[in-house]
Amino acid sequence: MNLPDDVLKSIEELAGLFLAPREIAILLDLDGEDLSERIASGYGPVYKAYFRGKTVSKKLIHENIVKMARHGSPQAEELAREMIVQQNSAEKRAKK
Repeated sequence: MNLPDDVLKSIEELAGLFLAPREIAILLDLDGEDLSERIASGYGPVYKAYFRGKTVSKKLIHENIVKMARHGSPQAEELAREMIVQQNSAEKRAKK
């Protein structure tokens, strides 16, 4: 099943709101099992749309955290430290 560009864009937008695949399927009247399988596959336009949506929102949140940390927010500084640890861990996994 090939999905039209407008549906892929909707998947991206809803994933950017951190909705689960089955929730997105309900909202877009798609087969939940099929959508979940396409996302879990790790490739293809559905996976890319879903992952892009999550990643764009995550980027925006990270930008705000770093900005607040640079302005001295202790909570944001702690979150930024956690982000650095997560990034370092991901880099180590990528080297393997």
